Amino acid sequence: MRISTCLLPSLRSADFSADLAIVIDVLRATTVASTALGNGAGILWTCPGIDASRKLSERIAADTPTPPLLCGERQCHRIAGFDLGNSPAEYGKSVVSGRDLVLTTTNGTAAVAAVGDVGQVILGSFVNFSAIRNAMSGHENVLLVCAGTDGEITLEDVLLAGAIIEDAIISDNATVADDAAEIARATWRQQFSAPVRSLAPTDLADGLRLGRGGRNLVNRGYADDVLRCARIDTCRVVPTRIRFDAGTDGTAFADAPK
Repeated sequence: MRISTCLLPSLRSADFSADLAIVIDVLRATTVASTALGNGAGILWTCPGIDASRKLSERIAADTPTPPLLCGERQCHRIAGFDLGNSPAEYGKSVVSGRDLVLTTTNGTAAVAAVGDVGQVILGSFVNFSAIRNAMSGHENVLLVCAGTDGEITLEDVLLAGAIIEDAIISDNATVADDAAEIARATWRQQFSAPVRSLAPTDLADGLRLGRGGRNLVNRGYADDVLRCARIDTCRVVPTRIRFDAGTDGTAFADAPK
């Protein structure tokens, strides 16, 4: 297994052909997606634009007896008129079980749209760490795509990429394909000396708060979400791309068959 890393979606190398891409937006889109599907949501659509999300939601509602929940944020806060924001705390079983969702966020859903033509696309977070590591099995060329924050590289996404790489090297004898992957791994090893699964959520959260994304959440009143996003292996789902809507750039995800 060879692993390449994009520290931002725009930095993807044209020379690396991946058969699996893992999109990472630890704070908070890919954590929310994993939480929602883990709590029984049906299909989760990601969409980069607000207007396109509304359009997609209306289209889905016209074809289903129960309209989807319209979810998302801009600059950390719930979008006016939307049903849910981008906090994992909002996506409990009583809210999302059996419901389809349309999610748009500042960084994560744009990263999904930027991945393009890759054989398989899944969403990674710390809350489904072991599930995504298992999903990597059998793939030869894996691409990690960090969403970043407002167009800049952000620590929390790099840390997760580094944790994935470190674990894959130890467990699967994986190799790194580029300097970005080496940087991510070195960042993880510098920040944390212990294996990822042995970390207490409070210790991991302390590291996540050091980055721009973590600081943004703390400064805007969402400090508790950083801890929620640092709870390792709280769900076993693998949000997997199953469909694409060219009219809205919407991408549908469902849990991978077990």
